[in-house]
Amino acid sequence: MDLAGRDPGLLESFRARMRVLQALMIRELHTRFGRENLGYVWLFMEPAMLGVGVGLWQLAVRGSAAMPGDLNKFSFFLIGYILFYLFRTLVGRSPHGIAANYQLLYHSRVTIEAVMWARSLLDGAAVAICIGIFLIIIGVALGDWPTDPLQMMVGVALMTLLAHGTGLLFLAATSLNSQIVDRVVHPFTYLSIPFSGMFYMVWWLPGPMQEVLLWSPLIHIMEFTREGQFGPRVPYTYDLTYVAFWIVIVNFLGLCALKAAKPHMEH
Repeated sequence: MDLAGRDPGLLESFRARMRVLQALMIRELHTRFGRENLGYVWLFMEPAMLGVGVGLWQLAVRGSAAMPGDLNKFSFFLIGYILFYLFRTLVGRSPHGIAANYQLLYHSRVTIEAVMWARSLLDGAAVAICIGIFLIIIGVALGDWPTDPLQMMVGVALMTLLAHGTGLLFLAATSLNSQIVDRVVHPFTYLSIPFSGMFYMVWWLPGPMQEVLLWSPLIHIMEFTREGQFGPRVPYTYDLTYVAFWIVIVNFLGLCALKAAKPHMEH
């Protein structure tokens, strides 16, 4: 009786939460793509197709002109867009993050936070795998191998955490006025493009412009990831402490806002 009534230990609680996250990720896959195995391929194909499209478009626009530092144009824009795609996708889908899983919230182990984490981890893993595949293809086809693949995967993790916290803020705001949030979130993601460093590097810009743009944590993550891609061939400007500060702030504020918004979500 004592064993049955005792509280679960920390390890047991952690394992239970991991099982919940795993189940939610599988359900998210089924919700988005059905139960056909080939449907799951679209999870990787969507960022891959968009990334290749942006890379080819930049090649067509820029022609034979060399990039500063003689970087590979195709891989530069391909990886840059896929990384920003992760931020845009997680933030853009966040206002409707619990709509398809609302009935699951009646289970005591399933929380809004768990649903959002499952979505973020799923998209983050898909983008990491997609980037990894392209790094191998680019290395074999063009001979341009990444300097530090692990650093690039850390960059994907940082972008996932930043987008997750930002998405929590938009999800909480949805409970107050969903129509306004729907109209704001998509312009927000597109207006973030100039501040993401997707199409440029900091050292290309004049000093005053650098100081302004470096307020954006997106650029720091992009520069850090590109250092793992291209190595010491060009200078990079980033501050991981600043990135960590933003990640902690947006996730903390997002959790607080979500806690305050839960009574409104229940109605």
